[in-house]
Amino acid sequence: MQTKPEVYWERAGDVSYAQAMFSSTQVERHINGRLWQTMVDIGKQLGLNENSHVLDLGCGDGAFANLMLSQHFRQIDGFDLSEAGIRRATNAIARPGIRFEACDITRLNYSTLPRYDGIFLYGILHHVKKQTPELLSNLRKITDRIIVLEPNGNHIVRKLLELTPTYKGAGEDSFRTRELECIFNKVGFDRTVWKRMNVFPNFMPAAVFRLLKHVEPIIERNPMLWPLCTVNLWGFTAKRTS
Repeated sequence: MQTKPEVYWERAGDVSYAQAMFSSTQVERHINGRLWQTMVDIGKQLGLNENSHVLDLGCGDGAFANLMLSQHFRQIDGFDLSEAGIRRATNAIARPGIRFEACDITRLNYSTLPRYDGIFLYGILHHVKKQTPELLSNLRKITDRIIVLEPNGNHIVRKLLELTPTYKGAGEDSFRTRELECIFNKVGFDRTVWKRMNVFPNFMPAAVFRLLKHVEPIIERNPMLWPLCTVNLWGFTAKRTS
C-alpha cells in the first residue's frame, strides 16, 4: 500500500514535477535554472568534469538529469521510487549515456553499484529523513563527492508550511543546517562548499515574483540576510584517511 507521499510523487511523475510543484512556469524556470546550474558549478569545483560518471539519486522525473546534467557529464544514472517519474524520465532521455531505474533508494544494495565520480542529491534527503544516516554511509562507499540541495530547515516560514496538508502530503520535513552537516561529518565527509540561495517559495505568484526578483541577489550576497533564503547547497568531499 502506498503512503501519502508516494501517492503524491506518483501523481507528480504523471504530470511532471514542474507542474505539480510550482504554481507558475516563470517561477519554476527561475528557481530550477539557477539552482541546477549552481549544483553543477559546485560539482565542478569539487573536481567533476565532462568525463565524469555521476548519479542523480532521487531523480524524480529526470528533468535535472536530462536538461542540465546531460550537458556537462559523460555518463548519468538516475534512481527514484516513483515509477511514473522514471517513465517520464526515460521517455525524455536527452542522449546516450543516461539511464534511469525505479527503485527504493532506502533499500537499494549499494554494493552492486559502480563507483561514481560524484553523486547529486537534489532535494531528496528530507524525504527519507530517518534513513539519511544509513543512506549516506552507503554512499560513502561508492563516491568521494556528494553535491546536495536541501530546503533551509532554519527558515521559520518553511517549518510552518511543513505543518500544512500540502507539505505533509509530500512528506516534507526539512533538516536544520547543522543537523545535516553533522550527519555527513559522522559518516566521513567534510563540508567543502556551502551556499544559501533563493528567496521564492514554489507557490509564489508570477506577478509577485516579477515585483521582488531584483531583491533576491541583494539577500543572497548579504550573510546577515541568509536566514531569508529557502535552500542550502553543499559540496561534501570524503575525509582523507591517514
